[in-house]
Amino acid sequence: KKLGKLVAGMVAESSKTNGGIPISVKIRLGCESSSINVNEVVQSVCEAGASAVTIHGRTAQQGYSKAADWDLIRDVTSEIATANSGVPIIGNGDILTHFEANRRMESYGVDAVMVGRGALTKPWIFQEFNSKQTWNPSLDDRIAVYRNLALHMKDHFGDDDMGRKKSWHFLPWHFEFLSRYMYHPEEDFATVSVDQPLIQSRSSIPTDASPLQILLSHRSKDAHDLIADALWCSDSSEDAVSKLCVVSESHVFQEILKKCNESEIDGDSTTELSNIPSSSKRSGGRWHKRRGRDPKPQRTPEEIAIIRAERAAKKAASLEAEAQNMPQI
Repeated sequence: KKLGKLVAGMVAESSKTNGGIPISVKIRLGCESSSINVNEVVQSVCEAGASAVTIHGRTAQQGYSKAADWDLIRDVTSEIATANSGVPIIGNGDILTHFEANRRMESYGVDAVMVGRGALTKPWIFQEFNSKQTWNPSLDDRIAVYRNLALHMKDHFGDDDMGRKKSWHFLPWHFEFLSRYMYHPEEDFATVSVDQPLIQSRSSIPTDASPLQILLSHRSKDAHDLIADALWCSDSSEDAVSKLCVVSESHVFQEILKKCNESEIDGDSTTELSNIPSSSKRSGGRWHKRRGRDPKPQRTPEEIAIIRAERAAKKAASLEAEAQNMPQI
């Protein structure tokens, strides 16, 4: 009910602008498996005037630990179609290829699909949707795409030390997804993907892989830092390939290979990947935050007084220094 009221208010406000701004809503199946309420929520936001509704086929509690439940999404689309509301329903969850997207639209009644992790793993996925063909990029092609990402970050954050520092919250993290790329031609994987979404399937590095391929497919954060550094420092796509080839055969990367436990890193399908970068301090994810964090240690009044006195002293010293440095008029 609260979400319905919120959407109704947003629709009312948007109608005051020229022509109105369409209000779309994205929801999950529910908070927990025991309290799935997606049908009621969709009905509520549709009645409130939502222009489109996207349904992610998992509960908040599940995260990405299980495959998306497209059967429940189909139930909602059938109910909406019966109600004749005319509100488009967009399905979301576990789409990595154009043929998986087509099957979801044809078999589950959704008007469109939304892609999340699939686009992070394959930034060219939308080109595949348009062409209805699976692109098989070479290592050089992939590196050109990855370098383009680094260039966008330079443009956004700045091509200096501060820009690099800000970019490092994102650029290495992207390789948690990009390192999982595999070529999935439709003729080989269309049938397999029916039983298990390809994005949830286990992958492994070929035994005959080149050092560069091993580097780009490696799951360790240390390797991702090396890749990001080479991309950031490169002058061209060709230079990026050259630098990454050197990195792939370097002593530093060989040490990373020795230290990493490949059985834990290589293609573990149970590893959850969030669409949002997070630190190890928030390993519980957003669901953990919903449930509440562990309380922090409480400071005593004496400790608080000392901290305040130190801050006041620093502020006074700073003001005094500024006064001394002011030009005399």
